[in-house]
Amino acid sequence: MYIGRVETLTGTTEELAAELILQSGRLIRLVAAQASTGMSSTQARTLARLEESGPARVTDLAAAEHVAQPTMTALVDRMERAGYVRRQPHPGDGRVVLVAITAAGRQQRARGRHAMADVLAPRLGRLSPEQREQLRRHAEVLADLMEDTGN
Repeated sequence: MYIGRVETLTGTTEELAAELILQSGRLIRLVAAQASTGMSSTQARTLARLEESGPARVTDLAAAEHVAQPTMTALVDRMERAGYVRRQPHPGDGRVVLVAITAAGRQQRARGRHAMADVLAPRLGRLSPEQREQLRRHAEVLADLMEDTGN
């Protein structure tokens, strides 16, 4: 839980947060631009959301991706035709339709992750073993940070 401004050895938590966001965004743009995943970034993010959080309504997916519901409906239609998602009734309310990731969608996500890793791996290979170990530890910290927030 964030409890206000905290001074660190090299600045404030706000400065650290801003730098993490900046560098994370640059990293994602680099690998996404160079990796051939066969999907749009919105499709990839939607599949990731479904894989991580489970089935969701189209309206909730649209809100999460900041797109209009008709846009998300068209995107879900394309992903359903490709076999990456399926529509299913809500278990507690038969009037509600949920979108769920399929095994083929999980495989597509894995292919996308591998394609992006293939882009980043040569850059990591140029680092010293100590730098790679430092990044591995930082990745663990980031994973813990995301667990803390429930994201």
